[in-house]
Amino acid sequence: MSSDDSPSRTPDDTDDANAAADDRSTDARSPPTAERAASGDTSATGFDRIETRHAVGVAVILAVAAGLLVAPGVYGAVTGPDGTVAVVEIDGTIDSATAQHVEDNLRDARTNDSIEAVVLEVNSGGGLPAQSERMYAAVDRTASVMPVYAAVDTLGASGAYLAIAPADRIYVAPSAQAVGSVGVAGTAPAPSGPSAGTTGPDKRGSDPDTQRERRQTLANLFLENVLEQRGEEIELDREAIAHADAYLGTEAVENGFADRFGFVDGAVADAASEAGLDDYAVDTRRTESRIPGGIPLLEQDDGTVVVDGSEKQFGDGLILAVAPQAWDETVGDDVIMTSYTGQLPTDGDAADEMTDDTATVNRGDGE
Repeated sequence: MSSDDSPSRTPDDTDDANAAADDRSTDARSPPTAERAASGDTSATGFDRIETRHAVGVAVILAVAAGLLVAPGVYGAVTGPDGTVAVVEIDGTIDSATAQHVEDNLRDARTNDSIEAVVLEVNSGGGLPAQSERMYAAVDRTASVMPVYAAVDTLGASGAYLAIAPADRIYVAPSAQAVGSVGVAGTAPAPSGPSAGTTGPDKRGSDPDTQRERRQTLANLFLENVLEQRGEEIELDREAIAHADAYLGTEAVENGFADRFGFVDGAVADAASEAGLDDYAVDTRRTESRIPGGIPLLEQDDGTVVVDGSEKQFGDGLILAVAPQAWDETVGDDVIMTSYTGQLPTDGDAADEMTDDTATVNRGDGE
């Protein structure tokens, strides 16, 4: 047929043709999800579900991974440790500063709700008797409300041992040099006559008998306190304890002056366990400036021995709760200690004999 025979197309015919082509093109594509579901095309809807579930699964995995990374830090920040073990240092010669340091920190431990146990870190050969008793009272009071353990490094003797006697448990290094030494030390009693500058005959100094009585009274108090706190643990009898020996760490564990071998870290862990702490913090309380190694003494022209910088006079009957191993460090070389006793005399004659044998002072000048 020739071109002339072909029917001519009007604009309306062209628009109809384009619309039909669009319809065919649309039919050739996959129908929408809703239409596929309505038409029963289950394979198509299953595919969509797989894609959706895959996307959700990936999102869940990412969320869990992020949680694992962040949760421990958040949990730790929110919960923190179960409690705190306070480590309180007792170092050097015991004087007023030492006693105040221990008293203040133990009082804080008792009033601080976060502190559940205390460890005393000890390296001291003793010092002043009254200050040692202050520490003893503070430790005893604290041990009544929470676990209190003590760990002795090199020295834990005389006044320092008195201070830690109320602790629930005492640890010592096997090589500790001096543990125990239950007694007091002093210079030999010496008579001193009245002075025109005093208001009474004994103002310058007491007589030898009175000096001996005072020293024996302090020794007896020391002994009674140790027996009260550790009488069931110590294997020695009263007389042996009163002999005032200082023991090596190995000997101290054997005779009951200490409970077991150990150091500060072990004492901290055991104290925390005793307090029921699985997760704990450690708060170490040290002195701001190291405690001086000795008590500076001055001997006046009249023979009176005084503490340098203090108005307190000890007189010739100077009494210290210090172990022989720490005497030179405590009082220096000017006053040499040859008296160290916690013995309990049975009568006056025994007391005189004991004093004559053990309470002689050598000042290094032959007197």
